[in-house]
Amino acid sequence: MTSFWDGVGNLFLTNPGADAEVVLTGSHLDTVPVGGNYDGAAGIVCGLAAIIQMKPMWEKLRRRLALVVWRGEESATFKALCTGSQAAFGLCDPAILSRRFRGRTLEEAIRRQGFDPDFIAQRRPSLDPEKKEKISSHVELHIEQAKRLETDGISIGVVSSIRGTVRLRIEVIGEANHSGGTPMGIKYRRDANLAMAYMQVTMHEACIHALERGMDLVQTVGLVNDDGDFNRADSPLRANSLTKVSPYGTFSVDIRSDNEAFLGEYIAEITEIIQTKARRYNVGVKISEILRQRPVENLDRGIRSAIEASCRDLEVSHVEMPSGAFHDSAVLAGIRKSGGETIPVGMIFIPCRKGISHNPAEYVDPEDLVRGALVLSNTLHRLAR
Repeated sequence: MTSFWDGVGNLFLTNPGADAEVVLTGSHLDTVPVGGNYDGAAGIVCGLAAIIQMKPMWEKLRRRLALVVWRGEESATFKALCTGSQAAFGLCDPAILSRRFRGRTLEEAIRRQGFDPDFIAQRRPSLDPEKKEKISSHVELHIEQAKRLETDGISIGVVSSIRGTVRLRIEVIGEANHSGGTPMGIKYRRDANLAMAYMQVTMHEACIHALERGMDLVQTVGLVNDDGDFNRADSPLRANSLTKVSPYGTFSVDIRSDNEAFLGEYIAEITEIIQTKARRYNVGVKISEILRQRPVENLDRGIRSAIEASCRDLEVSHVEMPSGAFHDSAVLAGIRKSGGETIPVGMIFIPCRKGISHNPAEYVDPEDLVRGALVLSNTLHRLAR
């Protein structure tokens, strides 16, 4: 296979042959701090295995096969999601270059590894536009990162949609007072932590109500009273203590749905809940949007059919399901070529033990990896022939 890096370090490997359309498969290799070995990497290993398995057929295929290793898919380091795949098509916000992780900016990290952050700074595609035009489809294999497949005894998930994400940071501003001398009640106290507790409970109730109406929704409060660097001397959290009415609090909320219209409506509802509780408990509030990613409401029907047919050929159980996590495939699904058509995208899920992911205990049975690689190989063959 021939290989090349684009301007920001995405790696591409392609089978030899005429300069034809390309069927692309792959994922990412980076993981979160204290993460696991399979999130992303399984898609690289299985993708390479699937292409190599077809080596005797390479010369007979109408389209070439390519493996891609996307850089920086996870946002847990530089707070920038799918950096490599977005940079490939000129979609990154240049502001991400100044974000830091462990004392180094993203710009410094890119330069240190021998690549050029100016592609991001200038919003230039790091992948040659001619190569973009030749991408006929993209199929990504990934661990499920949940336990539906394992629990239901199903081998393959055929991904139907990818949930969009809105991430908010809420700061609540109260007033410090003595915990023993200050009477209870909002007449006397402006308790940031108490207000946050009611905000979170009411948000949870709103989520349950939406689920009861049949909406696709997940909602998670991930960080509480963590401003990213508690050790800073100017961190307002340092004013909190065991014997104080809390003057300051902060929490994050990660909201996901595969329905874009509903997601917008729900964010407005959550915002109103937070503001109403702030007034009720006599505190100030600031709501900041950290990230917004649109959902992919429908992955390509033709590729989904090819995956399903491959499962039937191999007598492998399968089910259609949404992806709760965002992936590089969601970026590819929004890319338009010069003729106006979007790149057809599909995803294959394989089970992971107990649904555990972003965790050192993340694990996939080798038989599930092999089964996934076989389904992927069969699917790539259908798309390339």
